[in-house]
Amino acid sequence: MAATSNVCVSLKLPIDTKSHKILFAEVSKEVVDFFFSLLSLHVGTVIRLLSEDGMVGCLGKLYVSLENLSYTYLQPNLNKNTLLRPSQLLMELISSIC
Repeated sequence: MAATSNVCVSLKLPIDTKSHKILFAEVSKEVVDFFFSLLSLHVGTVIRLLSEDGMVGCLGKLYVSLENLSYTYLQPNLNKNTLLRPSQLLMELISSIC
């Protein structure tokens, strides 16, 4: 049987009521990890191939936000291309093995 654990996540979204827009998001590490794990799937490749205008929902905006994210906010051993171009990283790994 798989072990289960309880994870508490926090999310604060200040909203401008006049423009009906979120000003910024303050989230816990678990929320960020969740969104990054979505991009690490092959969904990241699909999003990159589709235009942002053609995306339904917020995945296109999430991808663009990650593209524009400064390396200041990433851990030193992490690279944005791992999330933005997972298939490219996989091909480089395969070619280094062969």
